[in-house]
Amino acid sequence: MHQKTVFKILSCFLIAGLLLLLILAYTHFLPQAETKEEGNSITILTYKNIPLSTLDGFHDQYPNYKINIERYPKLNYLSFLDTKLIQEDSVDIIELPTEAYLEFIQEGRLLPLTSMDLFTRIRSEALDYLQQLTGSSMYFGIPYQSDYLSIWYNVSLFEKYNLEPPDDLEHFLTACTVFAQEGISPLAAGLSDDESANDLLTLLTAEAFASSEQPVSAANGFSGIDSPSYLQAFQTCYDLLGQGYLPESCFYMTDEQAFEAFLNSSYAMAVSPESSIAMINDSVLQQIDIDVCGFHVSSGQMSAPVVGSPVDSLLCISQSSENAKICRLFLDYYTQYDTVLQYVSDTRTMTNIQSYTVDSELAVSWMKIKEEECYIPEEHFYISPFTCDAETYALPRKLFYNLITPQEFAAGLSS
Repeated sequence: MHQKTVFKILSCFLIAGLLLLLILAYTHFLPQAETKEEGNSITILTYKNIPLSTLDGFHDQYPNYKINIERYPKLNYLSFLDTKLIQEDSVDIIELPTEAYLEFIQEGRLLPLTSMDLFTRIRSEALDYLQQLTGSSMYFGIPYQSDYLSIWYNVSLFEKYNLEPPDDLEHFLTACTVFAQEGISPLAAGLSDDESANDLLTLLTAEAFASSEQPVSAANGFSGIDSPSYLQAFQTCYDLLGQGYLPESCFYMTDEQAFEAFLNSSYAMAVSPESSIAMINDSVLQQIDIDVCGFHVSSGQMSAPVVGSPVDSLLCISQSSENAKICRLFLDYYTQYDTVLQYVSDTRTMTNIQSYTVDSELAVSWMKIKEEECYIPEEHFYISPFTCDAETYALPRKLFYNLITPQEFAAGLSS
């Protein structure tokens, strides 16, 4: 009897074991749920150009990884970016204009990059500005370039007529008056480009908006844009054409063409971004004595700030990226000395990592500008290409060309 009981118990264990083995075997051959692993490629969305040599260099050093680039123009870029980020696995690294940086952090849309060694290679002015902007020591993007609006000028002409460098509104308008009276074209600006027209508007109105208590921008419907002091600043822009300060030929030139005309000694001054240094070489400097100065804004402070920002845009890792490791690897490569040197050689523009020098005096001038306090346009008055429509962004060009009055310009913004 006892032996039969033991046999029954052993039989039950044996049957249970066989069933367990059958279940394990069955589940082993079932389709397995896929686990999310990092791929071997990433997609970068940008509105500026990343040189082909940079991408080729990364692929040579890391042949198992691939970089895909998507570009979209500045106009309405942020709306397009929002659409892309909704799509799963659509983009890993994004170029983000500084004006949207804090909002993206607060919404948790970026991965932090603070622990990366690459920040030791970046100019302290850019990093200090990001900390001031966010109130945090953490970084969520690489501030690759700065963005200063400055005045290039023909030093020989300014010395001939005993003029101060055009480093503020008063000196600028005085120079325009003198050159117009002497039959010299005062100013080159590529006003066939809406962006160049907005840059010129920003410079000439900064004085009026410097003391504004809150930003006058699309975010608040350009509230207060029709105040008398602002309308007077717009009138100054409107009057440039009639007073002969802004030749009509400027409305048919791109920014590049206008700067080239300045380098050919056809104009006394040029309003052009720091990237215009790409057009300067030794042969140009042998023919014309030029310099560049920041445009200072009097705001009741002891030292007048210059118009511009230490950070133009940032390269950030999207929080939704499944390829953070490759993203960090690319950002590290992108900021290494040899990579930046090649970038500078290809684009002939400057970065926050390695300054490009075509002339020692110009290098000193730019360093002086970048070491000063800044008047950040988006903190005062700014028509953003990243959020507004084409019609709104074209308003400054119409104002300079006298197609609309200052009052109509203000009404166009507030509507």
